[in-house]
Amino acid sequence: MRVFLPVLVLLPGLAWAAPDGRDIVLHGNDNGALPCAACHGANGAGNPATGAPALAGLPAGVITAALADMAKGQNGTPTMQSIAAALSPAETAAVAAYFAGLPKP
Repeated sequence: MRVFLPVLVLLPGLAWAAPDGRDIVLHGNDNGALPCAACHGANGAGNPATGAPALAGLPAGVITAALADMAKGQNGTPTMQSIAAALSPAETAAVAAYFAGLPKP
């Protein structure tokens, strides 16, 4: 029983936390993904001058599918392909959910 007690005490500290989509949008991640807000805006309104589309209010599935295609090198700019490839599946889902939850511009 003594062996299991330290393990039980450590378990709460080992809990996995879901990625924060807002944080990734604003700051990027530690794997090389640049902040989405740099081009798409913190409010997801996009930037027509640079060709960055509005993402706010789009269905999460649409955003997730687009990022998955870009991560495979299909569609998107080389920069977006690199960013999408640097996102884990959980981070992709978190970013998509964040943008989907924003009001359309």
